[in-house]
Amino acid sequence: MSTVEARNNKGILTPMQQSLLKSLLSSEFYQQNRARVKTSIFDEMYTKMYKTIGQAHDKYGHDLSSADISALWAVNNSTATRAEHEVFQDALTQVDASTAVSLDVAKDVIEKLWVQETCREIAQLSLNASEGSMDVMAKIYAKIEQVKIGLVEEDDLGDPVTDDIYELLASASDAARWPFNIETLSRHVYGIGPSEFAIVFARPETGKSSFGVSLAAAPGGWCQQGARVLMLGNEESMKRTRLRAIQAWNGWEPKEVEASPEEAVARFAAIKDRFIMKDVQEWDFTKVDRYITRFKPDIVIIDQLDKVNIDGTYNSSHEKLREVYRRAREMAKRHECALIAVSQASADAAGRTRLDFSMMENSKTGKAAEADLIIGIGKHGQSEDDEPDTMRFLNVSKNKLSGYHGVIPCNLMKNGRYVV
Repeated sequence: MSTVEARNNKGILTPMQQSLLKSLLSSEFYQQNRARVKTSIFDEMYTKMYKTIGQAHDKYGHDLSSADISALWAVNNSTATRAEHEVFQDALTQVDASTAVSLDVAKDVIEKLWVQETCREIAQLSLNASEGSMDVMAKIYAKIEQVKIGLVEEDDLGDPVTDDIYELLASASDAARWPFNIETLSRHVYGIGPSEFAIVFARPETGKSSFGVSLAAAPGGWCQQGARVLMLGNEESMKRTRLRAIQAWNGWEPKEVEASPEEAVARFAAIKDRFIMKDVQEWDFTKVDRYITRFKPDIVIIDQLDKVNIDGTYNSSHEKLREVYRRAREMAKRHECALIAVSQASADAAGRTRLDFSMMENSKTGKAAEADLIIGIGKHGQSEDDEPDTMRFLNVSKNKLSGYHGVIPCNLMKNGRYVV
């Protein structure tokens, strides 16, 4: 038989199929690679053999021999013709006589074949889309996600959750959280900890960005507690936000910082390395994820999460935002950091002191479902004398952390601090 004739319709040499099937008789190797093996890489008879191997591994959980596969095939295919039995036995004999490649080489071959086959499927779906079948876009995206997931090494998947009771108790304890530096808020909610996801929302010019800055940079805040805080902004310039952090730490109003800028910066040096800020206009989740990986923060603040770009095709903006918030929550879990999303409130919240999470902008997208904690910041409408109103009302409308729901009055001072 020529080399061309020894290939199946996918261009895969028959000896390679035989060697892979021989490797897959190993229980450990099969379990490690089963998710990447596509039956389409095998000829029809070898596909039947692979399915028999898989059924045997699932039932018995130990290494298999060709005799095992022969017996199982015969029992499970009692209605097959004599000719079919002979063809199967002949193919199995060839597998048994084949030269087994090392398991690490077999693993690489399976991975490359898996990627090739998945890419062929994506190409075919793309061709269908180019011919007007637009309903396949979601399938294409799902296939691409499969490639991303499929390339994760088994060793990278991590260990199961521990049964160490002391570790479990510590993870559920308030001691694992970073307390808020607003005394009444901290008394009711205490703080936020690893893998927890919070949303802070308010109307424009209410002080939602200042809220995050004050929690991080004001005395008693997360930075002074020793946390590494990363604040990513795509709303206003982060230079202005950085200046607010300097004011909040010093307790100085803008005019005081202008009067003694070098002293203000020198004092801020006590926490500046623990409070990293970055402008992230037009960034997508991939860049955000890489930045978090780079700095390994304890707490991440994203102002505003709704504006972070995301790949994929969505039927509506609501569907897209739901995915944005789902991915943010997953990112908090993956990096084991607290993540706080800053978001706008809808027009329903204008001039109101009492808010609930239904007043978040695009609240019907499912954003609230992803959060452990939601705080809406309310304030009075503009007074007739046009004097600035420092009163703010922290509305805890969702709280899976401590169960408290209520309103906490406080003040946003000119120095950028939230105080009771």
